Amino acid sequence: MAIATLTEGNKYSTTEIDRAVIDVLTKDSPILMNLQFEELLGNSLTYDIITTDSSAAFYAPGATWVESTPVITQDTVTLKILGGDADIDNFLLATRSNKIDLKGTVIENKMKSVRNTFLDTFYYGTANSEFNGLQAFMTSTTYNTVHAGATTGTALSMAKLYEALDLPRGDNANVIHLCMTRKMRRLIQIYLDTIGEKYPTARDKWGNLIELFQNKQIVADDHIVDTETSTDGTGAYAAKTGGSNTTIFAISYAPQAVCGVQGPDSIELIPLGDLETKNAQRYRIRWYCGLKFEDYRSAAKVDGILTTGAVTA
Repeated sequence: MAIATLTEGNKYSTTEIDRAVIDVLTKDSPILMNLQFEELLGNSLTYDIITTDSSAAFYAPGATWVESTPVITQDTVTLKILGGDADIDNFLLATRSNKIDLKGTVIENKMKSVRNTFLDTFYYGTANSEFNGLQAFMTSTTYNTVHAGATTGTALSMAKLYEALDLPRGDNANVIHLCMTRKMRRLIQIYLDTIGEKYPTARDKWGNLIELFQNKQIVADDHIVDTETSTDGTGAYAAKTGGSNTTIFAISYAPQAVCGVQGPDSIELIPLGDLETKNAQRYRIRWYCGLKFEDYRSAAKVDGILTTGAVTA
């Protein structure tokens, strides 16, 4: 099963239109530029998750040895069908294409919709017709979750953020991104201003100027919302809308960390030809995709952050 980012896979696309589709998909998205995808030949993958490590001990001569094995659970990721149809009017195509690349504009807009839907689901998917997102995967205060505070949310303290950054560990815990809303990035910068600090900047491997916090790239992602609700008295994430809370994610990308899955054909642009009922031709963008998270200790989040309060130490 091949594993590569969409940007890497673009090098092996067979046609120019395939490369163009993938370029639009990854454009302006640090997540999709870094997220690796494992290719599935079937429609699902079952994988083991170690939730408790085995133990070892020192023994005296003649002592009875105690057996210990890791606690393993299983999860299954199933490919979901993501896509959309785009109709291009033949008359407009014939009479307006000297003014605008009509077909390219329509297809690019549909591709952006596919990208945005994937990224929304990346965070908030609930495994009905879509795949599970990070909020569904990351629910363990043992491995990957720090709650900011009370049921109605609590303003972020930097101590909670540092606590979350201490959670990822192991071979797959190379945290690359701190993903948050634009407002949350701004609130942290306001706090840093009060202590005379600024976000350091650097260039990523594509030459883009990026902001850093603890050597992690800050991703101000419009697909994370400031309207989350929390529950159970601790600030645990409950729903995407209905409140004034948000979440900060610390994400590692690896086959056993946060990793995408997709069918062998990756993203397809399929010309369906002229329609019978109207003077138009239809193109379909189709992507068999999903998300898996094998090592719960490889990434972390702080949830239940109230976005109407100032960040504190």
